[in-house]
Amino acid sequence: MDPIVYVALGMALGAGIAGAASSFGVGIAGAAAAGAVAEDERNFRNALILEGLPMTQSIYGLITLFLIGMTAGVIGGGGFKFAEPTTENLIKSAILFGAGLLVGLTGLSAIPQGVIASSGIGAVSKNPKTFTQNLIFAAMAETMAIFGLVGAILLIMSL
Repeated sequence: MDPIVYVALGMALGAGIAGAASSFGVGIAGAAAAGAVAEDERNFRNALILEGLPMTQSIYGLITLFLIGMTAGVIGGGGFKFAEPTTENLIKSAILFGAGLLVGLTGLSAIPQGVIASSGIGAVSKNPKTFTQNLIFAAMAETMAIFGLVGAILLIMSL
């Protein structure tokens, strides 16, 4: 297989899966936010912050897309660095594919984060003093995505 295929798939899976998961997570939390704001407009600020949390996984996917693209020479000019289908270039391209897949799969944490944030929005609308606790609950799901991003950066740096 041509090395560019692995690179392109890594870029697409990292950004695509994480982005789709963020969309689901934000949608889940957004539905709860709309209800909380309908009950009391003062809930808007807290609901908006909690609703936005699942969006960060898509940012990790986008960062990974750029890192893979720059490492491979697809972004930033200079031509594709691994164009020759040598064993070494195939391995490097497969590592970049793995980095993208890692971020994409750990980015799925945006979906349960949206569920947690949704519950937090409901709780905070009843008791605003619990905002910090609910923010921490939702942020716990984020750690898997951060681990995935760190792992992807380590993989990319190994080249």
